[in-house]
Amino acid sequence: MNFRETLGRHLLAIETRDLDALGETIADNLILIMADGKLKRTKGDFMEAHRSWFAMRNWTLTAKPVEIYEGDRLGVAVLHLDYREDGKSAASYLTLVFERQGDAWLMVQDQNTPIK
Repeated sequence: MNFRETLGRHLLAIETRDLDALGETIADNLILIMADGKLKRTKGDFMEAHRSWFAMRNWTLTAKPVEIYEGDRLGVAVLHLDYREDGKSAASYLTLVFERQGDAWLMVQDQNTPIK
């Protein structure tokens, strides 16, 4: 699977709240900077944060590409997010960095930056 296919799988897993599929796209060690500024560094921490978020059923998320770069070992996607929850909406930029590890592309950085 190439970088863009992995990115698509990652985003689909979020949209469908499929924690197992999401976990298959995540490296064991990573950097997650959440919209509230919290920092997570492990796959376990990332998965736990997403487990509670996926359990909520009152949100939708639309991601539109702003820029995508693919090199031999790194792939970067900057996405514009439209997040809606309980009638409120918030916009942010999400930067995802994937690294090719063996035959797989795995996410090693995720930073969500709110647009004010």
